[in-house]
Amino acid sequence: MEQLKRLKSIEDPVKRRAYFIGILSQEIKKNGGLPPVIVGGMAVEIYTQGSYTTGDIDLKAEKDLLEKILTEWNFVKSGRVWFNEELDIYIDWLGSTLDEGEEAQKRINTIIIEEGLEINIISIEDLIIDRLGAYKWWKDEDSLVWAKVLLKIKEATGDPIDMDYLTKRALEEKLDDIIKDVF
Repeated sequence: MEQLKRLKSIEDPVKRRAYFIGILSQEIKKNGGLPPVIVGGMAVEIYTQGSYTTGDIDLKAEKDLLEKILTEWNFVKSGRVWFNEELDIYIDWLGSTLDEGEEAQKRINTIIIEEGLEINIISIEDLIIDRLGAYKWWKDEDSLVWAKVLLKIKEATGDPIDMDYLTKRALEEKLDDIIKDVF
């Protein structure tokens, strides 16, 4: 596939992974599936334009179709992680649907990579909750910093943070005691 060959020429790892998800999304849609959704560290990396770094792509996607395509593209599976050393792409498959539910699904952002290629990414509000969970439950101090950065990014877009949704999600995830730490 020509697009996979082009992928090798993209030196910036964030752009290479985003482009890869664009062609993966295109292929999944061609096969009748729903496009995957980027979550976790890769979502933070995209929103921060590479200021946050990760080595893999945390992805929600339909399992059977994802496995079929990745196998055709010479990826190897180890546990829930798929990798292709030649492309230097690692995918951490985290399930078929967003754990956050139907409302989170409606809040997904679509980013156009280039004409005909786009990626879906979890909302900043849901990602803030994700980072706060890592801070509280895993004692990851850096995740609190990244939650604050994501808030600033959302404010910089001119699109106001949805405080009602953020508060509701914080209550659901038992993070209401620390949400104030972000503001």
